[in-house]
Amino acid sequence: MRTVSYADEHFRTTDAVASALLRYAMLLAHGESSDVVRIPVIVENDQTWAEIIIGPASQITTLEVAQDGDDDDLDDSEVIADLTRRSDEVERQRTPMTAKVGDETQPAAEVFQMDYPEL
Repeated sequence: MRTVSYADEHFRTTDAVASALLRYAMLLAHGESSDVVRIPVIVENDQTWAEIIIGPASQITTLEVAQDGDDDDLDDSEVIADLTRRSDEVERQRTPMTAKVGDETQPAAEVFQMDYPEL
């Protein structure tokens, strides 16, 4: 279980959601793009949804917290799949193109590889 802090708000979510959120936010920031995501959270022991705008200026932090069982009920599988799909699409858009010059295939551009934290 992790606490996510964003814009002076704090809420708990699963480790997997926090990791997927950070990865997507980092990729968007590098590409100077933004998006709105919806993630399952626990706020004051109630399960709800948070909508977050993420982009180059986002300041998101996560902190591991003691697990009290509430995260077992969070249905995060679709959210994780969606954030992973969005992240993969951003990475695909940055994949180098190749150009055929004569008989040789040449990379059209060099791509910067991003490392992101595993939670």
